Amino acid sequence: MSEEWAARKSTLNFTVDPNYSGKNLPGWFLMNTYLQRHLGQVMHFQPQDDFDKGRAAVLSGHFDLVYANPFDWVQYQQKLGFRPIVKPRNHFDEVYLCGKTEGPMHAPQDFPARIRIASAHPGTLIHMVGLFLMDKADIDRARLEFVFTGSYQGVLKALLQGQADLGFLFDEVYLSASKLIRERLRIIDQSDDAFAFHAFCIGPRLFPQQDMLTDLLCAMDAELRGRVLLEDLGFAGFEAVSEDEMACLSTLADEYISGHEAIDIRATSSLEVADSAFVVAREDPGEGTN
Repeated sequence: MSEEWAARKSTLNFTVDPNYSGKNLPGWFLMNTYLQRHLGQVMHFQPQDDFDKGRAAVLSGHFDLVYANPFDWVQYQQKLGFRPIVKPRNHFDEVYLCGKTEGPMHAPQDFPARIRIASAHPGTLIHMVGLFLMDKADIDRARLEFVFTGSYQGVLKALLQGQADLGFLFDEVYLSASKLIRERLRIIDQSDDAFAFHAFCIGPRLFPQQDMLTDLLCAMDAELRGRVLLEDLGFAGFEAVSEDEMACLSTLADEYISGHEAIDIRATSSLEVADSAFVVAREDPGEGTN
């Protein structure tokens, strides 16, 4: 075994949800350095800028540590045996249904007959929960036309530029947007499920260090360098994921996923549905999918 091959084999590979790598890429490189230093092990950080490619790379077995959205970490757990170990403290992933402040829509009864909705990607829990918000408002899914932007920043752009009437927006993206942008948006509805969360997940090569890594991440706010890094990344701190939380989210995510896949709106809708209703446009090539 050559030294170069042995080094590659011993190097851990780390990636994060595309939304986060696009939002604060330098901070995640610093997180990689922080973890390397404290674990005493070489770690390579490789950002992803696309939901599909990022998910495929993890499912291909290329990564040992992933900060993943709830839709993805359930898949990694079920298909690869990954273990979600820590999550952001006192924070759950929620969905804001947003329109433009100066627009005519204040409530579901104001929605047009055909509704253009910007969404980052159909294979995310944010999209699925957004659909259930529309169901709760008794909106026929056949009225929906989707602009899949590839990113939550793209959802903001589509809304502000008038390319969509509404947007399914990850709450963290809305809350971290500038005051000027938030003032231009109206929150029409929002989820309050308090069950979905991003999580650091580990693959088999990190199982022996699970307790060490869990303790390290949960104690970041107890030392200065860790607190500075947390602030830079936009987190108050991390806490361990319980077995009950894993089981609950896995069950609910399966229900969302299977329910979404099982729905044939042509069969359940009173309206005629064209193929174009499912994907209207994507973000312009080259603009990124942060």
